[in-house]
Amino acid sequence: MTKLKRFVMILVVLVVLLGGTGISAQPAQASGCSYYHVVRSGESLSWIARWYGAYWPYLAQINHIPAPKYRIYPGQVLCIAYGGYVNPNPYRPTQNYSTQWNFSIKHVQHNSTVSIRTINFPSNVLFNAKIGRRSGGGYEWIELPEIDSGRGGSFEVEFTIPAAFHGTSDLAIRIIQQKKNGKVFRHEQWFSNIPGGVVNPHNIIYNPWPGTIPTIWIVGVSRNSTVTIQTANFPPNLDFQVLMGPMGTQGFGYHVTTFNSGAGGTMTRTFSIPPQLHGSYQISIRTQNQWSGYFSYNWFYNNSTY
Repeated sequence: MTKLKRFVMILVVLVVLLGGTGISAQPAQASGCSYYHVVRSGESLSWIARWYGAYWPYLAQINHIPAPKYRIYPGQVLCIAYGGYVNPNPYRPTQNYSTQWNFSIKHVQHNSTVSIRTINFPSNVLFNAKIGRRSGGGYEWIELPEIDSGRGGSFEVEFTIPAAFHGTSDLAIRIIQQKKNGKVFRHEQWFSNIPGGVVNPHNIIYNPWPGTIPTIWIVGVSRNSTVTIQTANFPPNLDFQVLMGPMGTQGFGYHVTTFNSGAGGTMTRTFSIPPQLHGSYQISIRTQNQWSGYFSYNWFYNNSTY
């Protein structure tokens, strides 16, 4: 037997032995593999990640798939896990690698449009979008145009606020991804549909400066007409939006007006009760400033004998 034939035979035997040990069929182990996926022809790592709802850089890391091409091969077995991606660059410790996509509210035009900015969106996926508000003990939703993620990543999308929701101060955007494996992922962000475009009123900072908590007190009511408040500990020279809503809403409901706190501290202000709340037995009132995070709310009986 020639040296070349002998070398070929040895190589074949080694391939068979390695295959029999299962080395090529076992992926790297993470903290725990939820699934094992056998790669088929035409599949990419990002496509597989979207299928299982995982984050593709994390799959690349735990399966030792090298950058920058991240090549995978038919027959390769991948560990599918849902942990976080460990940052390989110690000089960028603040970089955030999320296991799922998300979005934030970018801009609001009162009773007109709301813009969102996506985060970590997968490519070439159609997302369902809805806009909603609280209604009774639940929520009322209206469908919005679908989002085609295109190349994915971060991009902006603008939606028109439906006429049915004009005048509603507290609205939510819900984005939904329905995966081929039956899983459904969704995220919601709330925003204030009032002049000035207050973003995410539920995520404002509580008491950013200790010892200066602003409060409001009810000092007078004229049924279905006006309510008079007195402030305490208000910061100076800030614009406060005034909102009113049904009892139990912490004031979220309808935008009334905006006032400047001037010298701050204690002051008295009178506001009109929105027509939508006329006839209500109890009403919530709220004052808030979108940049500082200051807010206060209280409630009153809608009668003239307060």
